[in-house]
Amino acid sequence: MRARKLGWWAALLVLALGVAGVFFRESRGRDSSANTRPRNADAVSAGARFARPLTTHAEGSLTIVGVVLDAQGPVAGVRVSASRVDADTLSQRACASDLQSRRSSCAGKTWLTKCCFRERGSELARLVAAREGEAPVFAQTVTADDGTFVLDGLPGGAFTLWAQGDRGTAMRPEVPAGSTGVSLMQEASIFLSGTVVDEDTWVPIPGARVTGVLEAQSRFFDALTDAQGRFRIGPLPPGRYLRVVSAQGWRTTAFRDSVWLDTDEDVTLEVQKQVQLEGLVLTTEGQPASGVTVHVFSTGVTDDTQSTQSDAQGHFIFEDVAGSPATLWAWNRDETAFGDVRVTPPAKVVFRLEPVTFMEGTVSDERGRPLEGVLLQAGDSPLGDKPSPEALSDTSGHYKLGPLPQAAMNLRLLRARYRNRNEEVDLRAPHPGPWNFTLQRTGSVEGWVVDTEGTPLSGIRLSLFKGPGGAMQSDFIGETEARSDDTGHFILDIAAEGSGYLFARSEDFSSVEQPVEFPSSGVRVVLSRGASVAGRVVDAKGAPLPHVDVQLWDTSPRVEAPRSLPVDSEGAFSATGLTAGHYILEARLQTPGIEHSVSRPIKLEAHSQATVSLRFEEGRTVKGLTVDTDGQPLAGVRVQACFSLEEAPAWRIGSPSCDADRERGVLSGQDGHFVLNHLMDPAYQLVAWKEGHAFVPARSGGGTSKPTALVVMAGAEDVRLVLQERPWLRAQVVSEDGMPLPSEVWGWNHRVPAPAGAVEFPLLKDGPGQVTVMAKGFFDLERDFVVSPGQDIDLGTLVMRRSRKTRFVILDEATHAPLVGAPVVIGPSDSDDRSYTGLRPDPFFGNLDTEGGANVEGLPFTPIIMSVTLRPGGPSTDVVLDARQETVTLLLPTPNR
Repeated sequence: MRARKLGWWAALLVLALGVAGVFFRESRGRDSSANTRPRNADAVSAGARFARPLTTHAEGSLTIVGVVLDAQGPVAGVRVSASRVDADTLSQRACASDLQSRRSSCAGKTWLTKCCFRERGSELARLVAAREGEAPVFAQTVTADDGTFVLDGLPGGAFTLWAQGDRGTAMRPEVPAGSTGVSLMQEASIFLSGTVVDEDTWVPIPGARVTGVLEAQSRFFDALTDAQGRFRIGPLPPGRYLRVVSAQGWRTTAFRDSVWLDTDEDVTLEVQKQVQLEGLVLTTEGQPASGVTVHVFSTGVTDDTQSTQSDAQGHFIFEDVAGSPATLWAWNRDETAFGDVRVTPPAKVVFRLEPVTFMEGTVSDERGRPLEGVLLQAGDSPLGDKPSPEALSDTSGHYKLGPLPQAAMNLRLLRARYRNRNEEVDLRAPHPGPWNFTLQRTGSVEGWVVDTEGTPLSGIRLSLFKGPGGAMQSDFIGETEARSDDTGHFILDIAAEGSGYLFARSEDFSSVEQPVEFPSSGVRVVLSRGASVAGRVVDAKGAPLPHVDVQLWDTSPRVEAPRSLPVDSEGAFSATGLTAGHYILEARLQTPGIEHSVSRPIKLEAHSQATVSLRFEEGRTVKGLTVDTDGQPLAGVRVQACFSLEEAPAWRIGSPSCDADRERGVLSGQDGHFVLNHLMDPAYQLVAWKEGHAFVPARSGGGTSKPTALVVMAGAEDVRLVLQERPWLRAQVVSEDGMPLPSEVWGWNHRVPAPAGAVEFPLLKDGPGQVTVMAKGFFDLERDFVVSPGQDIDLGTLVMRRSRKTRFVILDEATHAPLVGAPVVIGPSDSDDRSYTGLRPDPFFGNLDTEGGANVEGLPFTPIIMSVTLRPGGPSTDVVLDARQETVTLLLPTPNR
């Protein structure tokens, strides 16, 4: 890399005059010799710790030359790089396209969209941890003493330039290779900071890698947590960031929110320990099932479905699963047998494949004539790898539906001009002969949808209403929705006779509401393109804002929900198919301290086209101080600004809640000062939060106090937010032998771990309260108390009573062989009416292990009657246990599906 010597004042002059040729002195960046090393090269090395070493990509012959500046002039020792988003980067790569995704609304969207994260978040985390989807870097260097740089070896095309130093950052997109005289102005930057902790114990995790991904550019920035689990990434340009945590022994986890970061962030990232789930899968004959694909889905964990294959002995293992309830399932190769089981890892489990069921029969009308084309749907599939089974009846009305893995389901039968039928089907119950059904003919509204030129329109949604105002759900006629087919034809079945309204809607055409008779045929619905609106969202400098939410509000009295408009990478949006009327176009941008909003009224005439620009101005600020009740500065307080309800316009519905918490808001500094920038509304509600404190608006100053907030005017600079320290609850949890007992405490729907049995947390509400203490192998313990202002509560030593575990072994009554892998439910019998000193024991749901056994925990040391059921809905057997019985063996008939 080359550069030629030039004083920075001269460089500024040349750039100001627009002269393209800039002379730079020779430089080799970080590989320079000692006499050309930038003065602050050591600072550069330290500042670069947040990013992994960059690997450059395809070489070319073009260069980009320029200078890095800040408010004081050129900046030496700044790391400059050129990257480019391509089709393989996460911001461009399509979300996973397996069967489950194709059935979702996220199909075709990119990996870094909210929709894809919601359904494929765990897989996205694994991609980032494997460094997949990162924008390739084509060149990198370090600025010389005069701030100049040369990026060489570039192929043709445009690049995003990055300047990252200890005094700030600069990012400039769409710079063509071959450019000269490029200036990168360093501006305010942000830092991503926080703590990585174990989700169960909140113990900090040292040595974890935290990766921040700038969503718009797919650039990855890394840091390692220190001994206290703390990390700090930056300086970084403002934007929206995905955060991914990976650490040895913990599950790789992605964290995403909709906040555009324009100030420093400090968060707590909770990750789960890696746990194993292993087991044995058996054939229908009870032999090891080798080469079977076993799937596991963790409940409550985004998209967390994993697969593996059983070995020659039928064994399988998942090394990294969530420690939350999960479903295991498998099919044999020809899909004639299926098995599943519920389990909470870590665990060892056994389950057996059972022959699957098919439903077969005929569908006819009320006169006994066979019906062709009846769609039979077997309800929602409980499995992520297969769609819900469906079947169509043939010309003789015959159908065959399956394979059906679930034993009970909701069956739907659908056919145009016939009344829909829903049947609760239990395949476990005896059913002689085929499953035959009869459908009753019904009236219908039938017709075609065309545009103003008579061209048929497909995919138009149509529905029937009893009265005008189709958006009012109270007037909706149930099960009368349809879409027009490729020829524009539609059929809406309806049993009622009379008159009503037909409502047709599409995002590309103006909605139409027209009167209609029930039944009727030959109905013609004509849709016009209607009015349209298009525009861009920009910031105060005119730069596009791609990460905003744009909503179009129809101010008609009967319309409530706004229409969301997609925004592209250039901040552009558009909407068509609008009816004439008055609208409000609004753009919202969520930042750490406030959700910013800018709006503009629009009046649309029929078939008109409006072009609108929404601009976020610089706005004003609110400056203030967070203090305690003695007036002393209080650091680390999160301050959140919300729309003032008194100032909210009539059209704005559903303003965000005004609640501060441990993750939301702008943090006050060590001196208690805080600043909220870019405020555009006349007034705002301020709320504040800090662990162990309560915000007291009545004692705060600089605005008008409300019960839960302080209303201040934009531009105020003398705001004082007062927080009062709350009482704390303390206790020590021990076992019956006096040893500290690891446990967790639940109160006010909040969980507090107590790894060493020491309980300590603030009490946020005055008045009566209750906590429940839980520990594995012990009965839950409840304590009531009353919270008074300024008074801590010490519950003293809480002694937990141990519960017992009883092992149930179930054998085949004919062969005395263990019923390995059989599903079983074991719980307190309904015939046992005795009262319990503690909570009623939870039932055991699962499969019998390799010995035909199941361990049931949480039982009292008193006689108890337990009920054993070998299959859901099957007969149960009661067993009387004495006060200390630890094992019980039962002889039961083999369950048959």
